[in-house]
Amino acid sequence: MNIQQEYEWSGIWLSHVKELVIFYRQDGTIAYVSPSCLRILGYAQEDMIDRHRSEFELKRDVPYCSYAHHFGEIESEELYLRTMSHQDGRILWFEAEEREIDRLPNGEPGTMSTAKVMTEQRRKMLMWSYARSMVQVGYWDWDFESGKIYFSPEIRDMVAGKVQALEQSPQPFYDLIHPSDVDTVIKTLNTGTKTGQGGDIRFRILLPGEIWRMLRCVWGVFKTEDGQLNRVFGVIQDITESIEMEEKMLESERMYRLIAETSGDWITLHKPDEAATVLYSSPVCKSMLNYEPEELIGIPAFDIIHPDDREPVAEFLGREGIHEDDRITLRALHKDGHYIWIETSSRRQYNEKGEITSFISVSRDITERRKAEQMLKENQQRYKSLFDHNPFAVYSMNLNGDYLTANSNLQKITGYTLEDLIGMYWGPLVHPKDLDKTNYHFNLAKQGEPQSYDLTIIHKDGHLVEINSTNIPIVVDGEIVGVYGITYDITDRKRHLEQIEKLSNQYNLILNSVNEGIIGFDEEARPIFINPAGAGMLQMDPGEISGYSYDEFMKQFQTNVALQSENAGIYRAIQDGRRYAVSEAVLLRKDGSSFLADYQVTPIWDKGVQKGAVVVFRDITSEKEILKAKEMAEKADRAKSEYLAIMSHEIRTPMNGIMGMADLLDETLLSEEQRSYLNTIQTSCNALLRILNEILDFSKLEAGKMELSHEQFSLHSVVGSVVDLFLPRANEKGISLEADIEDKVPVLVEGDEGRFRQVLVNLVGNAVKFTEEGSIRIHVKYEYASSIHSGGWFTVSVTDTGIGIPEERRDQLFQSFSQLHPSINLKYGGTGLGLAICKKLVELMGGTIGMQSREGTGSSFYFSLPFMGRNKDSELAATPSSQPRLPEPESDSSARSSYALRALIADDNLINRTLLSKMLGKFGLHTDQAENGREAVKAYEEQRYDIIFMDIQMPEMNGFEAAQAILQQSKDGRSPIIVAVTAFAQQNDREACLDCGMHDFISKPVYVSEIKRVLNRWFH
Repeated sequence: MNIQQEYEWSGIWLSHVKELVIFYRQDGTIAYVSPSCLRILGYAQEDMIDRHRSEFELKRDVPYCSYAHHFGEIESEELYLRTMSHQDGRILWFEAEEREIDRLPNGEPGTMSTAKVMTEQRRKMLMWSYARSMVQVGYWDWDFESGKIYFSPEIRDMVAGKVQALEQSPQPFYDLIHPSDVDTVIKTLNTGTKTGQGGDIRFRILLPGEIWRMLRCVWGVFKTEDGQLNRVFGVIQDITESIEMEEKMLESERMYRLIAETSGDWITLHKPDEAATVLYSSPVCKSMLNYEPEELIGIPAFDIIHPDDREPVAEFLGREGIHEDDRITLRALHKDGHYIWIETSSRRQYNEKGEITSFISVSRDITERRKAEQMLKENQQRYKSLFDHNPFAVYSMNLNGDYLTANSNLQKITGYTLEDLIGMYWGPLVHPKDLDKTNYHFNLAKQGEPQSYDLTIIHKDGHLVEINSTNIPIVVDGEIVGVYGITYDITDRKRHLEQIEKLSNQYNLILNSVNEGIIGFDEEARPIFINPAGAGMLQMDPGEISGYSYDEFMKQFQTNVALQSENAGIYRAIQDGRRYAVSEAVLLRKDGSSFLADYQVTPIWDKGVQKGAVVVFRDITSEKEILKAKEMAEKADRAKSEYLAIMSHEIRTPMNGIMGMADLLDETLLSEEQRSYLNTIQTSCNALLRILNEILDFSKLEAGKMELSHEQFSLHSVVGSVVDLFLPRANEKGISLEADIEDKVPVLVEGDEGRFRQVLVNLVGNAVKFTEEGSIRIHVKYEYASSIHSGGWFTVSVTDTGIGIPEERRDQLFQSFSQLHPSINLKYGGTGLGLAICKKLVELMGGTIGMQSREGTGSSFYFSLPFMGRNKDSELAATPSSQPRLPEPESDSSARSSYALRALIADDNLINRTLLSKMLGKFGLHTDQAENGREAVKAYEEQRYDIIFMDIQMPEMNGFEAAQAILQQSKDGRSPIIVAVTAFAQQNDREACLDCGMHDFISKPVYVSEIKRVLNRWFH
């Protein structure tokens, strides 16, 4: 037969075979399956080929021989019991045989499996055989006709193969039975066969290796129809393990009973009924409850449980899943009627059906423990209260320095949470500078020595905290097991101590630095300290004062008997706690010399208790002399001020007549010669007036009485007016005068306009005076902040091309009454006060002034002032600041027309009255005159006037009194306009006039322009 024929025959065989034939590749995938797969598994061939065997097989194969051996059907060592899934989900059992094959059609090796579906009956028989092997049960069959006996594989396994499957008689088996048991077995078996009754017997067999096994044999006798003994069929089970277990259980039961009877715990057994009826009680009940065990057996356990505890106990016993560690505390009734505390644990006993058959309880008397626990609880509560509510941080540490417990205050001090602190070592909290010190004290505490010390710790957020820490060893049974810590924050206290120490040092410095003498006395009037100044005045050593008694020390205050009363006063002041002072007392030094002193006694009190007194004294010997000199200087200064005021008034009065008449004369027709004479008069008067004003300003500046105003004004207007003032004079000399104001200079500034103008006028006037050719330039610049209300610095410079200043003379420029050279003074004139006044005014306004110059080339004078600037968009208007704010005219000014106005002139000087009358007459006013204030009041009583020009310094009644009297008369009607006309031209004079009710102010000398200003202000 050739190869082709072999393939054809194999194909025919595979197509008609009833078994399931599968060819597997080495990787477990199916290479080919017989067409029977559709009938057996419900899968078509193409559904299984190339798929892995694990997709169809449910479990690994179990060797079939392990089942077949039970029937003596050892057919093949490669036979397996296999389960596979049908396409409809059913599970099929197969007897499968696998063979290795050398070559599949593709040439590679593989495996061929032949599987036959197992019948249900055969499967059950196999399962029963397997079950017998699991429980170690075998059967034997003894045929009486042949005398042969059959032993199943299980029995043969039990006896280690010492009997054959078919023996001619039971003797080989008898030979294995223990000598002590063999006769009993034979006798029992013979008796059963004779009587026809089955039997049940236990016996031992001996196996190789001296191994004894306990077997149980149960058999039955079978007879023929005619009653003849036919056969005996029996079952043998190896019960060695169960017997050993029973013996162990018996031994365990004996041990448990011994434990129960000797244990200190009360062991009871209860029925699982509602009353928990007692089935057993250990003898401990006698010592615990004074009951005999027999007295408790059969009674409900709840009868001896406190009524309040019965419900919790019932819940405990009825709870699911009670563990051995679960316990309940209850009160049990003693036989004498009192209750004791017991702790009970229970465990349920179950039968094979899982039903509770009983439960065992183990109880222990915890009455004493309960008392101890209560005491411990109270102690713990005390400790907990002390621990939790302590104002300090309280904690415990092990010997390694790790925190074990801590209260919340440690958390507050350190910033770490309790979770962070527990288990944490204290080292990272301590500042490095205190680590060695802290470790030193902690080690001493570990050795049993309590410690208290200060240290610095680092808070969690990084700031330092000063603390005091107390470490106390924890001693248990004579052994140190840890360290307690008590800590509190002393940061504030330390800071206070440092402040106190600092203050103490400061006080000592003060005591040592003051010029007054200070002596301290205790409550017994004994001297206890003296400062260096006091010791120096008394010529004493500060250290020797504590050795003096009151009487001895007070000799320092005694010069004669008359002063002893003062000393007595000091003693009484110290004893009575009252103040006592003496002026210009004569005190003695240690060398016997005396000095004049003031002293005062002040008691020292501490929380309402007098602790002594302090005597403060000072040497006024030289002070008296200084005071006299000061008084004389003040009198001289007052005399100078009064003299200057009087001189100003007296000079201005005749000047008023001269300049006023010159002003009137200037408005008349004059010849050229007359006009020249008049100009000379006016120039001389102006120079004299300027000198007078400079002297008065300098006097006020020297006396520190110059006051500044703070009003808004236009700096542009002031600079422009100064240029207008000097421009005619500059044009006469042929020099140019111009002003340059930078764009960023605010329109409005806040400061003293009058003093600013005075400085600028002085500097420009000097430039015009000392410049013969060339130019004069005023430059203003300003540096300011971005805010609209922020202040800034103005720098004003006046640069000329004049004669210049020699370098060696420049230091004289700003000195009072200083001229660079007599020849210059002769040529240009001046008092030498102008620049000195400018310097003082600029410095008074908070600024600085300086200059740069080259002789023969010119000079540049500049000053800087801190003015408050307003930008150009400001709606605020500039108002003159050099004058006090005058009253505003009435809104209805039509009633005050200058037409037919009547004016009263009150002045004690005829020239002044005549001058004013002439000036007012030029404006069409009718005038009357009064020589003093009293006449002015009388004139107003007789004739109502529209305006009154009031001199201040007049006989009989001055201008202030007259103005107030007139205003008082007209308070019910319209009052006249009262204008002060005075030679007192200072700022305070203006304010005084306005404060008394006057409406306006004119200083002498009086100009027509000033009269015109007043009339235009108050009348149309």
